[in-house]
Amino acid sequence: MGLFERLFGRQKAAAGPERETPLSLQLLFPGRLRLDVNAIAGALHGFHPSLAQARFEVDASASTTMGAEVGTARWGRHGVQVVLFGMQMPSAAVELCVAPAHYGAELKAQARAHQAHALLFYAGEEQDPLEQYVALALVAVALAKEGALVVLNESAHTSFPAQPLIPEEGEDLVELLRTLPLTTLYVGFVKMAEPGVEGVWMRTYGGPRMGLPDLAWHARSDDEARDTFELFSGLLEYLRRSGARFSAGHTAGWEERQVRIRAPLKGEKSFLDSPGQMFVLEPQEPAGPGR
Repeated sequence: MGLFERLFGRQKAAAGPERETPLSLQLLFPGRLRLDVNAIAGALHGFHPSLAQARFEVDASASTTMGAEVGTARWGRHGVQVVLFGMQMPSAAVELCVAPAHYGAELKAQARAHQAHALLFYAGEEQDPLEQYVALALVAVALAKEGALVVLNESAHTSFPAQPLIPEEGEDLVELLRTLPLTTLYVGFVKMAEPGVEGVWMRTYGGPRMGLPDLAWHARSDDEARDTFELFSGLLEYLRRSGARFSAGHTAGWEERQVRIRAPLKGEKSFLDSPGQMFVLEPQEPAGPGR
């Protein structure tokens, strides 16, 4: 069960069908803090001209009901709700995102020892999942200026250091967040060693939240991690931009790599689970002479 369900329960629309859980990011802080309306709005104003009219408001009624500080940032078509708790985030959720992340042990230890956390939920009108994530990340960076340690994406099983996301003078943060490799924060890249299985499985989490499949690769060793990270991100970006779809039996190429696409085998389904499509990529051997 994700953070939104734990907080609010499963929501049903008036007509009866279940409403999709909104996209979300989470932040961990080393100590307790308060939502500073002026600081958050001011940070957003400085990120990009399109945020010049951004505002942030605290909801006193919701804060009392939730036992946490609740506020919402709004600009244009976007809305991002922030729920700030002066306590640790559930350890299972933290570990899910921190353990497989690709940064140092010292920051991971600081993240696990955090004393406050914030949950960010998309609450705007934009339909494009990437633009929703960009809006969430903009508010996350505004809060990162208050000392956040890491940004988490529970649905993607991943996290990223918060402070490096704070832009330098003149840097276009909106463009930076739009062009982040998808497997940096919006889709998770996880390495798994399965008992009794040689090599290392590498896979994504969270692709279906962006209307994309999850991908997996059975690597011989950790040495393939960088190339596989780039392969996954490149193929997912191609699918996102083109609207193309993968099917089992297809082949695909990224830069100089050619891969075959298949569905998980029966014995792989336990660790290659996904709420949407999951495809396993395998090396595509070049055709021999005369073929």
